[in-house]
Amino acid sequence: MHELCTPGDAAAKLAAAERILILTHVKPDGDAVGSALGMQKFLRDTGKQADAFFPAPLPQRYLWMAEGNAPLPSLSREQAAACDLVLVLDCASPLRIAGGDDLDWEFLQTLPLLNVDHHGGNTVEAGSNLVDSKAAAASLLAAEIAFASGRELSRGAATAWLLGLITDTGGFRFTNTDGRALRIAARLLDCGAELEKINNAVFFSKPRNQQEFEADLLQNHLKFAFDGKFVYAWLPEELFAAYHFDMRDGEGVIDLLRELEGAVIVALFYRRGDAFKVSLRSKDSRYPVGPMARALGGGGHDMAAGITLVLPDSGAVETLLCQEVGKLLDTGTPKDI
Repeated sequence: MHELCTPGDAAAKLAAAERILILTHVKPDGDAVGSALGMQKFLRDTGKQADAFFPAPLPQRYLWMAEGNAPLPSLSREQAAACDLVLVLDCASPLRIAGGDDLDWEFLQTLPLLNVDHHGGNTVEAGSNLVDSKAAAASLLAAEIAFASGRELSRGAATAWLLGLITDTGGFRFTNTDGRALRIAARLLDCGAELEKINNAVFFSKPRNQQEFEADLLQNHLKFAFDGKFVYAWLPEELFAAYHFDMRDGEGVIDLLRELEGAVIVALFYRRGDAFKVSLRSKDSRYPVGPMARALGGGGHDMAAGITLVLPDSGAVETLLCQEVGKLLDTGTPKDI
């Protein structure tokens, strides 16, 4: 049975458990890191044995968040099975859960699961589900759970959740910013969240190799279609090698394209193994990229989505994207203003 729950219900489930495992999605972004480490800190502060698990190293810009709040570097099935509850945060699909080699979805379904997420079309279907696509971030939902518990919130937990909220709203610039997001942010600041530390880590600490990578991308790899309304870039392996750059640390790179005047939809794509990873963004709500991504087997939000495509080469990816974006730009439904 798949139960729908409120923040208060989720708080009660966490309060009833003593050993809690926290999982989030592969290739974690700021919201994944913030929601998971914030919940780990909050639960440990309340006396629980709570551990977040990241099977791969955290992105460089978020390592400071784990200081004094280190997640598990490894996890066995036996350890997971010993937990009273598994909390899955910010995962739209079972295939996106970062469980390492051992914790596949078939196994995880045998455990008591609480799914907390803000993606439309969530397909995790845990025993208990708090899924709210109107929430700006999973970190916002995590904070609402904590506030519903009535427990005191520490500076560390507040900082982690404000990090997730800031990164998923683009510093409160994206269309998912609403009064609810700002009110939760204000409450987190009242709890001591370190805004300056977050802003310095997220916006003002870019490594030099990343800056050089981005400069090369803008100078040599941009392509334009549909009178500049679609801006995209294919990132070849040679570009990553030249600057020793990994897209694991590439959160925000796509915003370089979104910043261009006249761009409506933007995309980055690169090879990962036998497939191509595609990131999509829209800056006009009349042309949401989420439905297009889901139709191609991907997922995400209306204005920010991703796809994994198994195609013979980058040219085939480019052709498909131009075809689908062309349809979207042609059929977008204007809203009354």
